[in-house]
Amino acid sequence: TQHQFNARESDWGFTSFMPLGDLYDPGKGFLVNDTCIVEAEVAVRKVVDYWTYDSKKETGYVGLKNQGATCYMNSLLQTLYHIRYFRK
Repeated sequence: TQHQFNARESDWGFTSFMPLGDLYDPGKGFLVNDTCIVEAEVAVRKVVDYWTYDSKKETGYVGLKNQGATCYMNSLLQTLYHIRYFRK
């Protein structure tokens, strides 16, 4: 899986990683001599800071900011805007 960590979302986890039975299964190779083997790959890449991205400056368009539980309404309004009849 992939995730971008930033100032607003500095922590991220998994609700379930793997079944416990898989951990104890000798054929899976996670336990070797009573030691749990864990591997992780971390890549640090330069990415656009999405929180300071200025869509109007870059594209000429602006979106709507989410004010909590308004994302569905924002999506509907932006969809309707692209229908010529509703822009009149």
